[in-house]
Amino acid sequence: MAAVMVVGLGTAACSKTVTPPPPLPPADAGVSAAALADPSPVTLRNLQVTTIEGNRAVLLRLSREPYGLSYAAENDPGRIIVRASGPPGEADLPERSLQQLDVQIADVRVSRTQGTLQVAIDFKTDAVPPHSVHQMVDWVMIRLPASGTSQGDADE
Repeated sequence: MAAVMVVGLGTAACSKTVTPPPPLPPADAGVSAAALADPSPVTLRNLQVTTIEGNRAVLLRLSREPYGLSYAAENDPGRIIVRASGPPGEADLPERSLQQLDVQIADVRVSRTQGTLQVAIDFKTDAVPPHSVHQMVDWVMIRLPASGTSQGDADE
C-alpha cells in the first residue's frame, strides 16, 4: 500500500497542465496558408498617425497576418477597439499605453490575452468620429475625417 502511495505522489508531482492551442479559423475565413503555419503571436510592430487623401489615418502594422480581425466603437469616452487573433505565444502581455501627440487621439492602449491582440484608441472627445476599418494582410488602417471636419467614411 505504501508503494502505491509513493507512486501516486510521484505521478502527481510530475503532472503538468497543458493548455490546448486556440482553434484555427475556419477554412473559408480567408486566412493564408502561411499565416496558419506561423506559430508566432500577433504583436503591434508599428503605429503611425498620418494624413491619407485628405483624411486622417491610424496605421497599425502587425507582426503577422492575424487569424481574424474585429473592431468595436464605444462612446463616453470615444474609443475604437481593434482585436486581432492568432496563436497565444509564450505569455499574455499586460496593457501598456502608447501616448499620442495628435489633435484627435488622447491615448492608444495595447495588450494581448490568449492570443488576441487588443489595440484601444482613445479619442479626446466623448463620441467616436465617423470612421472605417480596413485590413490589408498584416496592416490595419482606421480612416478618420480630417481634424476639425465632419466628413469621412461612415461606419462599416
